[in-house]
Amino acid sequence: MDNENQKEFSSNYTLDYKTYKEFSTGYIATRKSSIITLFVVLVLLILCIIYRDYQIVITFGVLFGIFALLIKVTGRNKIQYKRYKSLNNNEDVETNIKIGKDKIVSTSKKGDVTTYEFSQITNIVETKNLIILKLKYNMGIILNKNNIEGGTKEELLEYLYSVCNNLKKKKVTNTKGWLILRRIMFGLLVITVILSVVLSILKQNQMNNYVELLEQNGYEIEMQESVYNGKNTKQATISKNYGHTWCYLYEFGTDNDAKRNMEYWANQETDNNIKPEYIVKSSRNYQKYVIDEGQYVILIRRDNYVFYGIGHSQYREELDEIVNIIEEEMK
Repeated sequence: MDNENQKEFSSNYTLDYKTYKEFSTGYIATRKSSIITLFVVLVLLILCIIYRDYQIVITFGVLFGIFALLIKVTGRNKIQYKRYKSLNNNEDVETNIKIGKDKIVSTSKKGDVTTYEFSQITNIVETKNLIILKLKYNMGIILNKNNIEGGTKEELLEYLYSVCNNLKKKKVTNTKGWLILRRIMFGLLVITVILSVVLSILKQNQMNNYVELLEQNGYEIEMQESVYNGKNTKQATISKNYGHTWCYLYEFGTDNDAKRNMEYWANQETDNNIKPEYIVKSSRNYQKYVIDEGQYVILIRRDNYVFYGIGHSQYREELDEIVNIIEEEMK
């Protein structure tokens, strides 16, 4: 064996709370699975915004906030550290790590000795003060960068590269970049939730825009609360001294409620026979049905709003006039 592979290094550390927190944060921050999970969640939330399912994003934000608050209040690192400390007579244990030519030996001040093979090391992580030799099953060996004996930090790393055959890559993973990436991901999650709240508020206030538009065009609006599927629903009755046309605008709690009720009304008007020619347009956020079978019916859904107009074929211009006004706002 050459001289390089015959070097010996050692380092001492005291596992106080500061060291434990740095170790735990550094270990978790470099898990690719956590970053991938955050990325997937972020993409799913953005898709929910694109499809206007703001409530899903807001619900996630509330649950995420509660979880983060619980972590903050309970202090997960402190709990784990206290549990570890209680196993050592409530003392901060001093440990010596010796890296020899064949193995790594950890010796605590109490005399406990643990031996590790170089083949057990899968990754090397560097934090501000520590070098963490990652093992399987969320375990790791702590080295204090500030008191390495037997050579420099760089020489130690080169030696480890040469003897640790199961390293995923012969390169140190620095936690600084990973922590910044995690903060960016969390920041984007927060922005996504806030954006959903704002868009949801604007969506719920859309009824005022419809009412104002109709009133500007000379229509009278009567607001009331109705109950559909056990839920309170805003209903605007639209009138203009017409004797053959009845029009209503509904604001449902969710897009699915609006879609379900529109389909129900369409089936009622067609005796459960919605013909393809009745469907003018049908997409996730917008639907329009025109039913002209003696009774002239137009149903339009935009998100969680449904316009329901009922008239007579001989007086279809009355209903068409209202539809032309409100459809521009709904598109």
